[in-house]
Amino acid sequence: MKNSRKGRILAFIIAFAVCVTGVLAVPATSVSAASIKKAPPQRNASMKLIKKGTKTFDYRTAARQKLYQYDTLQGACANAGYAYLTLYNRNVEKCKIVKVRLSTREVVKVSAALPVYHANCLTYNTKKKLLVATCCRVKGKRAVFIDPNKLTVRGYKDIKLTSKVKNLPRSVRRNYQGFTAIAYNAKKNWYVGRLRGNNNVIIFDGNLNPKKYVVLKGKQTALLNQGMDSVGNYIYDVRSFKGKYKYSMVTVHTMSGALVGRVKFPYGKSPGKELQCIFHDGKQFYAGFYYSTSQAHDYAKYKVKRYNELYYLNNMYR
Repeated sequence: MKNSRKGRILAFIIAFAVCVTGVLAVPATSVSAASIKKAPPQRNASMKLIKKGTKTFDYRTAARQKLYQYDTLQGACANAGYAYLTLYNRNVEKCKIVKVRLSTREVVKVSAALPVYHANCLTYNTKKKLLVATCCRVKGKRAVFIDPNKLTVRGYKDIKLTSKVKNLPRSVRRNYQGFTAIAYNAKKNWYVGRLRGNNNVIIFDGNLNPKKYVVLKGKQTALLNQGMDSVGNYIYDVRSFKGKYKYSMVTVHTMSGALVGRVKFPYGKSPGKELQCIFHDGKQFYAGFYYSTSQAHDYAKYKVKRYNELYYLNNMYR
């Protein structure tokens, strides 16, 4: 009876307050700072175009490779002042590698056509002094080893995933299609590889033996898979524009998969400048773009203009 009376009195007070103020007051609730989900930090890429003299440095032209043949940048990496840049021939599913001295933009060597297929990612193993290409297409589970001086193939490895890989779900192992990118981390002496299909990663040892499955949180799966890089304690997942998304993006993750931040790149309108890769030499990062004036880029009859551009990239998370 007393509770009923108190309830009627409280209802009268609330009704009176609403009538006078027009506002319904509700009891305040405390919200802890930890319960508020913060958006991951994001920044726009700070870049500077690499030139030779006053002109844009187009390494395909410098390497004397013909348009509509070996003409499209895919994977790239660098070490000790030299960049290793792929030129993809979509007609035969092979690549050439162009070795460039970064300080002078001088082409040092051009390889023969190599069986690295799409070569979506290229990385440099500083301990073994070896280039490693991710085939991506055709032989999706294959990594190809290349001599960085002779630019010839030393061998290859078809990667298998077994139940011994830590944290690897059975469904992922059952649906395993290969890798879209593999990057070497010199500090850890291991590789990080992005799985085709679910876009999470495998941590390998220095001999490319798979050891652990890691989920990348906050990855941009709506964008197109490109290369990867890995420096220190970070993984750099590279994506280019796709469909309605008119920008490219690099998401930066810890080795446990946590999202550190995002770096947004311009040139997202299709056809346009496609972010293919980022790579580093020491503390300097680089970004590589492929430019095309038409989506009908497989045929010379369309007279498509296309070239490749390299940029200094100055504000990556490290």
